[in-house]
Amino acid sequence: MAMAEFGLLRCGILELDKVPVASVLAFDYRDTVYLYNSGFNPSQSNLSVGILSKALLIKDCIEHGKKKFDFLKGAERYKYHLGGVEVQLQQCSIKLH
Repeated sequence: MAMAEFGLLRCGILELDKVPVASVLAFDYRDTVYLYNSGFNPSQSNLSVGILSKALLIKDCIEHGKKKFDFLKGAERYKYHLGGVEVQLQQCSIKLH
């Protein structure tokens, strides 16, 4: 993965008793980390491993001096629970003739 070699990709795996229970994949560019995708084992949902994996990523970003954590598009409830706020997105189209 070329992006990982350049330090632009972050992948984290949360383990419980050495068994993976959640993961996060994010892009790291300048002062911002962009959460791209995540997943968790539903059998461990009672432990909130999905939320915990994201919270630990945010904690790591703070410890490494990142200024912004972007959950990207979507209104999933967990984003608001972790402090996310909506940002107005703009669309621009340019037609070339």
